[in-house]
Amino acid sequence: MAGPNLTTHIPIGVVETTTGLTPFTNSQPEQSGQTYKIGTPLQLNAGFIRAWDGTTLTNSIAGFALNYSQNLGTSGAGAPGAFSQIGPPGAIQTYGSVVFQPAAVNIAVGAPIADGRALFESSVDNNIFEATYDNSTGTVAANWTPTQAQIGTQFGLTIDANGQWYVDGGKATAGTNTVVVMVGINPIDQVPGAAGTYIINARVRFQVLQAARQIFTA
Repeated sequence: MAGPNLTTHIPIGVVETTTGLTPFTNSQPEQSGQTYKIGTPLQLNAGFIRAWDGTTLTNSIAGFALNYSQNLGTSGAGAPGAFSQIGPPGAIQTYGSVVFQPAAVNIAVGAPIADGRALFESSVDNNIFEATYDNSTGTVAANWTPTQAQIGTQFGLTIDANGQWYVDGGKATAGTNTVVVMVGINPIDQVPGAAGTYIINARVRFQVLQAARQIFTA
């Protein structure tokens, strides 16, 4: 049966930049009800960040998530500024109770703050991302293996059964189902002694297509 070779893929993230500087990141209030994972492509919707819908190809990808969504009851809840200040307990995870303080909870050291905002690596052209290569229509190993000749080719992104996204070799029709362009393949995934030949599901590097970028600096 046709489909991807893997059921779970690595989270997408920046591995290098065109300038050699720190990757450009952004943080915006999160839309309510979001349950996405790290590495998910994100889009701005009416001022709030949500998981990319997977079908809108233009002005649609703001970046890729650096933290898990907070599943907020109200969009932007807890975000500083116009959305109010961070409310108690202020952390994503708490445990237990506190003696003589029935409304209090314990917060583990290092627990991230739930500040109502989504942190992400922006889709600006300076950021070069890495993801697993797979193929949603694949049937043989060659379909799931990137090649040197594909560098410079446009591809789409697809979510797997476990909520992670991958560069999809089954989406390669420019202007119809593509949002990224492959700019390289992880050299560690090259077959030893076979220059330009890579292992199945090798990690590929890409930039978001200019038309697909949703750029803002506020």
